Amino acid sequence: MSWAFSDESERADRVLFGLTLVPAGVVKDARQTLRSLLLPGQRRLHMSKESPRRRREVLKVLADIEMTTTILELRRPLGTSRVNARSLLLVAGAEIVADLGVSIWVFDSQDDAQLHRDRQILGGLGVTSVYDHRANYEEPLLWVVDSLLWAYGAGGDWRRRVDSMIDVRRIAP
Repeated sequence: MSWAFSDESERADRVLFGLTLVPAGVVKDARQTLRSLLLPGQRRLHMSKESPRRRREVLKVLADIEMTTTILELRRPLGTSRVNARSLLLVAGAEIVADLGVSIWVFDSQDDAQLHRDRQILGGLGVTSVYDHRANYEEPLLWVVDSLLWAYGAGGDWRRRVDSMIDVRRIAP
């Protein structure tokens, strides 16, 4: 039994959707480990706001957490909205979640409209996992998927640092 955590990112014409799976027995300890990385006054980790030294530190800690992360990447064709691209990625993510028997799926909460669209899509697919949308400061394991998406999207040395932690799947529109 495992939990899944999802976030998304957009880089130019690429939409990235991350899915981090954590065994249920590891969730509590992983949350504590991640919270221990917070600096005084921080409510969450967000790689775009961290210094390069902190980014390296965070990625080093992530490498020691028992988890698997899949990044679904879609090159958004001209005329395809971000909402439609994300919907395609959500469907692909739901297939992975179903195949792996994930029991709980947590999404980074975006806005009410996105929450409604997600519920429509997941309900139409018959997703049996319990899923929820949470603010990223409430769920430290959302920081994992956010950090790995950031590093992959940043490219170069950052991508190299996470290559062994991620599986990238390109999704056709």
